[in-house]
Amino acid sequence: MPGWISSIVDRFQQRSFAPPPPHVAAPAFHMPRYRGTPICDLVDDVNRLKRDGRLDEALALAQGCMDAMVADARAGRGQAMEFYVTQVAIILRRMRRIDDEARLLQGWLASGIPPSRDDHRVGLRKRLAKAHADLDEQSGRDPSQHLAEWRRLVAEEKALKQASGGSQQRSTTGRSAARPGSSRRGGASPLIPPAADLLATEFVAVDFETANRRGGVSACQVALIKFVDGRPVDKLSTHLKPPGGWDHFEFTGLHGISWRDIEHAPSWPMIEADVHRFVDGVPVFAHNASFDRKVWSELDQFFAVRTLPERFYCTYRTATRLMPGLPNYRLPTVVGACAPDYWLNHHDATADAEACGLIVSSFQRQPELA
Repeated sequence: MPGWISSIVDRFQQRSFAPPPPHVAAPAFHMPRYRGTPICDLVDDVNRLKRDGRLDEALALAQGCMDAMVADARAGRGQAMEFYVTQVAIILRRMRRIDDEARLLQGWLASGIPPSRDDHRVGLRKRLAKAHADLDEQSGRDPSQHLAEWRRLVAEEKALKQASGGSQQRSTTGRSAARPGSSRRGGASPLIPPAADLLATEFVAVDFETANRRGGVSACQVALIKFVDGRPVDKLSTHLKPPGGWDHFEFTGLHGISWRDIEHAPSWPMIEADVHRFVDGVPVFAHNASFDRKVWSELDQFFAVRTLPERFYCTYRTATRLMPGLPNYRLPTVVGACAPDYWLNHHDATADAEACGLIVSSFQRQPELA
């Protein structure tokens, strides 16, 4: 076992942690620090390192945040937050260090530290069951027992989340408590949804990629992802062939799409009916919707069709109101805060649209919006 994993397990299994007695008032919120920085402010750095493939650095930073959280929880200065344990586990899995992932999770679950949320603790048990199943397969053993446990825990985690009805705290990182700010809804901008549309059971997230600077008519990829009850359930995703004169590719280096990818792709009118059926009157969201709405509108105008939805909203603008204090509101930053487990392949329309939908789903779980 690597030394740092052994050290973590040893520290977890030192059962010295004890919560304050019931009659003692809970202390004011305390955000643990790592290298002088609140650990909630390091979440974006961890996600950036993961996206850049710098997994050793991401692991070291996530481990430091986790250790700081554990130390404060044991000292009674702060709340245990399983998010930071999960981050280390995710990175170990991506490094294919499944045995280390299992040891980490076993150590945490055996530590005696009270969970911050029941569904998070079940989520860690679910990860452990999957790790054990993977280890069984690697060694030629029958994984069916651990797979059955994994499926049971998946159902249990889902039931706990549904039973909470959004009553569980939204922040898994402590960010909102460390950076207080009033959440506002509504506003003058038509790109910020009213509460009814933000909380819609069914909605669609969209993203376009364009070939060049000539505007929406040069659209070369579109993705629409349908969400129901906070989960992606369907998608309409395709490359698009721009008309002659708009088909010069300037942005291949950004999104990887070239003429060879779109040579036999459909044009916008060829998918008009499919887009109509897919959207079908539900709210539509995009991150930086002023861009995607302009692309959609220019496609409709050029080809003399009418597909642009009336209820079109922006998760970028909404995030600035509901998530004050982020270092920026670019899509990788916002989805990193809202859905840390999501691995974003930025500038792929399908991935960006799904990330946008996950942001909306995260907003829908905020108790103050219910």
